Formats: sequence, structure tokens, C-alpha cells
Amino acid sequence: MEKDFCKKCGDCCKQIFVDFDNKMLYFDGIQPLSEDFAQMLVPIGKKGNLSICYCKHLKDNKCTNHQKPAICNQYPSSPFAYIPSSCGFYGETFIKNEAEKQKIRKLKEEIIHYEALLNTTANKKEQQQYSRILKTLKARVDKYSIYGSEDW
Repeated sequence: MEKDFCKKCGDCCKQIFVDFDNKMLYFDGIQPLSEDFAQMLVPIGKKGNLSICYCKHLKDNKCTNHQKPAICNQYPSSPFAYIPSSCGFYGETFIKNEAEKQKIRKLKEEIIHYEALLNTTANKKEQQQYSRILKTLKARVDKYSIYGSEDW
């Protein structure tokens, strides 16, 4: 089965969202912006507090950087990567994204279940156990909050 769906169109390098103030990159998921990657970016517009950039190594829809950073070579490594709809990875990434969202939805169902148990038991030992389980489940869900998990 084919693993490299890249069409070599360069669309992913034409619209890179960056929060320069907080040094965050919205490209292959949400991650800290490295200084090396920041040097490759040319701002072309704004969308709210985010700068829209393109890569300075993109020429005629081809990458001219012979020493690409790991983030470029591994793109997309996250189901939460920005994927242009014309990209060959779009369908695969959409499916992975939805699978991750479904896992979070199931965790949220478990949270509701354990909250109900916590609220209906008078047994202190059970309450402590349910509270520990809830803390663990909520921590797992909270890891996805930067991707908007509160709305899933």
C-alpha cells in the first residue's frame, strides 16, 4: 500500500500559520516554533493573531532546500496537521483525525459514567477510586484541548 501520497505541489509550504508572539507553529499539529524553521518563513498575511507565511525555499512549487528540517521530511506526522484539501495526504489525515476524535469522545463518555457513579455512591473508598479515575481520564482529554477537543 502506498505510504507517500505527496503530489509535490508545494501547497503545504504556501500557507503556514504561525504565532510569532508565542512562538507556536500550526503546521504539523500545534508545536513550538524553532528558530531554524522561523528563518525559513516569509509572512504574507494575517488571520487573527496568526501570521500566514510561505517557505522561502519554495520555487516554482518545488523545494530548493537540500537540508530540510525534520518537520518537513516527516510531514504530516500528526493527524492534526494542516493539510490543504488538494494534498494527497488529505484523505488519510482526515481519517486519522476522526479516529483520534472518536477516542476522545469515548473518553468523555467514560468521564460522564464515572461522574454519575461518583455522585450516586456514599462509599468514601469508591468515591476516592472514582475521583482518581476521573482525574486520569480528564488529563488524557485535556492533552487535546489545543486542537479543540472541548467541542468534540
